[in-house]
Amino acid sequence: MKCAEIMTINPVMCVPNDNVFAAISLMWDYDCGNIPVVKDVESKELVGIVTDRDIVMSVIKHLNTHHSQIKVSDCMTSPVITCQPEDSIEMVIDLMGKHKIRRIPIVDEKGCCLGIISQADLLINVSDIESIIKVLRLISTRE
Repeated sequence: MKCAEIMTINPVMCVPNDNVFAAISLMWDYDCGNIPVVKDVESKELVGIVTDRDIVMSVIKHLNTHHSQIKVSDCMTSPVITCQPEDSIEMVIDLMGKHKIRRIPIVDEKGCCLGIISQADLLINVSDIESIIKVLRLISTRE
């Protein structure tokens, strides 16, 4: 099975200069816990990823700063572990486990964000439950 078969296509995206409130609003409106961060909305060149946890930790860290002053670039993760549409689901599972990440953006050869694969996508679409259990254990354990 290939990434293109199970990825969520055209995920909602934000840019580094957006404030965290904009990202939070998108997460709320689209019921997601992460947003790919792109250089600009035209190119969709992936430059980072921001999670709900990243935002919460950043807002708490900067308690004396209004959230409208905190930029996505202040709390996003970069560089991002990615896959391409033709990569195998096994590769996604291996990368998630190795890097202890819960989502992997899918990019084209130019680095433009096409989609994203989350743990939920794996649970819904992958029949090899042992691989899923393995990656969940790897992601969830501390080393």
